[in-house]
Amino acid sequence: MIKNGKHKTNNRFHSFLLPAVLLLLLLAVMHSAGAAIIPLKVTAAPEDQKVYDFYGLFSEEEVTDLEAVCEKYGEEGKIDIVMITDDLNGGSRKKYLEDFYDEYGFGYNQEFGDTAMILINMDSNDRGVEIQGYGSAEYYIHNDRIEYMLDDIVKLLQDGDYYGAMEEFAVQAAYYMNEEKGVNTSPATGDAGSGNYYGESGYDGPSDYYGSAGTSGDRLFYKTSFQILIAVIIGAVTVGIMAVNSGGRITVHNKTYLDEQHSGVVARRDDYIRTSTTKVKRPSNNNHGSGRSSGGGGISSRGHSHSGGGRSF
Repeated sequence: MIKNGKHKTNNRFHSFLLPAVLLLLLLAVMHSAGAAIIPLKVTAAPEDQKVYDFYGLFSEEEVTDLEAVCEKYGEEGKIDIVMITDDLNGGSRKKYLEDFYDEYGFGYNQEFGDTAMILINMDSNDRGVEIQGYGSAEYYIHNDRIEYMLDDIVKLLQDGDYYGAMEEFAVQAAYYMNEEKGVNTSPATGDAGSGNYYGESGYDGPSDYYGSAGTSGDRLFYKTSFQILIAVIIGAVTVGIMAVNSGGRITVHNKTYLDEQHSGVVARRDDYIRTSTTKVKRPSNNNHGSGRSSGGGGISSRGHSHSGGGRSF
């Protein structure tokens, strides 16, 4: 009787075991199939995030693409590239970026290290863009170079090409981080916190950045040697024309004031009467896409020195 009881118990155990195993296998298959069908949304870890679209200018796909842009050109320039959009509601763009850097401690090589930041402020009463450089970017992306960057970026923003403006910022940030000409990394030669650590004097000419998409012909046109050659040719032609005509044409001769019919001199002369002056109103510098930017370099509330500049658009 005991043997029969054990035999019946084992049969019941096996009868429950097989369906349980099959159920577990079925659940595993359904889970794997669901995982394959439902895409997982991958978000960057806080320490890896470089794009902060608080205003919602970009789609999720565009944010992902801009994260890739920051990573690519950040590696090329050995710098953290950070992009931000927001509505400051009357707040200072310069102070906003300074506080943002102080809060997150960006840096390619270390915390609070080499960083280039851009902010697009969509405040309807103060729509503008601000750029700041920290760490070595304070010297390589100094105030004057930021002006050159703004020349190109503001045009894109005015056309509503916000994605293109962010991408252009990343491209130029990497370019200037690898451009040694005109850079002096010795703080003793500049004003602390001004971003003026370089061998240039003021915003006095076009940028030496011509874009990664330019053709070889475009680059040739911007070369100094080529421009000098064109200037010499134009100057030579101009001087030659002036030399040929330097004698002038004679319009007065011995019969100009002679009345041959009466054999007398006609009393005729040329008198100066008046000068007409036309006045044209001088356009005001409203700082929308041209001229020197507002702001500039400075020091954040936690003591981090930076270069900077910004404009309305």
